[in-house]
Amino acid sequence: MTLQSYDKGFATRLQKTKMTENIRFFTHLFVPFTIKEMVKVLALGKKRNKFLCFALVYSYLCAKFRTMRYSVILLLCLFTTLVGCKKDDTTPPHHYDRTVLVYIAAENNLSPYINYEMEEIAEGSKDLGNNALVIFVDGTYGKSYIMRMENGERQDVCTFDDDNLSSDPKMMRYIINYTKENFPADEYGMVLWGHASGWEVGDSVAASRQMKAYGIDTGNNTQDLVGKWMNMYTLASTLKEWGQPLRFIFADCCQFQCIESAYELRATTDYIIGSPAEIPGVGAPYDLIIKHFFSKDESFYEKIVDHYFAQLSYGYTGRARTPLSVIKTSTLPQLAEATHEALQTFLPMSEGQYPNMNGLIYYRGKLTFPAASTMYDMNDFMLHKTDSATYANWKKAFDDVVIYKKHPAPGDGWMTNELPSGTPVFSYMTDERYGGVSMFVPQNRSGSAYLPYRSYGVQYDGYNAEIKNTSWYWAARLNELGW
Repeated sequence: MTLQSYDKGFATRLQKTKMTENIRFFTHLFVPFTIKEMVKVLALGKKRNKFLCFALVYSYLCAKFRTMRYSVILLLCLFTTLVGCKKDDTTPPHHYDRTVLVYIAAENNLSPYINYEMEEIAEGSKDLGNNALVIFVDGTYGKSYIMRMENGERQDVCTFDDDNLSSDPKMMRYIINYTKENFPADEYGMVLWGHASGWEVGDSVAASRQMKAYGIDTGNNTQDLVGKWMNMYTLASTLKEWGQPLRFIFADCCQFQCIESAYELRATTDYIIGSPAEIPGVGAPYDLIIKHFFSKDESFYEKIVDHYFAQLSYGYTGRARTPLSVIKTSTLPQLAEATHEALQTFLPMSEGQYPNMNGLIYYRGKLTFPAASTMYDMNDFMLHKTDSATYANWKKAFDDVVIYKKHPAPGDGWMTNELPSGTPVFSYMTDERYGGVSMFVPQNRSGSAYLPYRSYGVQYDGYNAEIKNTSWYWAARLNELGW
């Protein structure tokens, strides 16, 4: 059988069956390829089907060694070569004071912003001293790549042959390890750039339009919102690949700053910088904030927040500034306990009854469908639902966690696709009420996602059930309060 007929005869089958079935099929197929034919196979794989190349080489190894013991080892080496990033430089890596990885997950409708962001990053990369600014980019234009940016110049560029999913934890682990190996440092920071939706937990890598915490990847280089997401539990587990807590996570994505996500990430970073609300598509002003990624000042995060907040946008809401806050993760366990103690002063309520959330600050919802409103401001909720003494005690623990925050002036609002100018929630943004972190509060709202629902052919349990998958739910012992 020639290589050409092999290609035509099995290409369709390979594309339609699962990888495990393909591997099982080729495990039992022993084809005596010659070395010359193997070269043809590798060339064929580069031009056509990468997995076909992978399977054919696997067959050769099995035939060559007549056993899976050695062929599996060689196969793993080959597989790494096919999906990994090629970097020919063997010079021992330089050691830095701090390395910051900017992880740009933009194989979706955010891809058009990449060039704009890279221009800002180039401008911000000047005079960084003994620090490394590393950027991984996965967009819809061309191949994904990882590089270092220094003084506006792209250095150590490494391009991937395959279109790997940036939302796949295996890919993120690879990028983290690549960064550690090639740009080792005393400490690390990370920027998460892309889409996000707070705490909502689904499958480890979920393929649907439903939001699953972070990093949608369409998998086909299209600017769409249907793709694979990474849930917060998986993100937290993946970030432990750094081997030490990050100095900070800067989440340049929508609705990341919620107490549920922060608690999930508490062991992976010292600080989390982000917004509880939607953010502008252009993201942060990297030309102004990058130098502060490497600052040794204890309050380095203040400059990052200040520059981002000063960025004025105009959209559906008119004048808009991005609500922002900084979370210190080491004090989160104390806040969980304080929250439990405060909530039990008015919970549990009667069976099936939950707090009335009308008139409170929320960060996600539609003015045309109030029942869908969720992600309520944590401080605003506690301020209005507890007595003054209880709130004062709870607020001490909250202030130890949320150590810095900024909010738009009442009426200005933030960039949002769902809430038009004049939305009442924008007028609630005062120093007393704004906490800068959202919190989930269950509701019994007919037709909303709080209750079981079906979307795009998939059945979901609803937020009231899904919140029980978070570490925060159990740390704050919300199960004891009727939630």
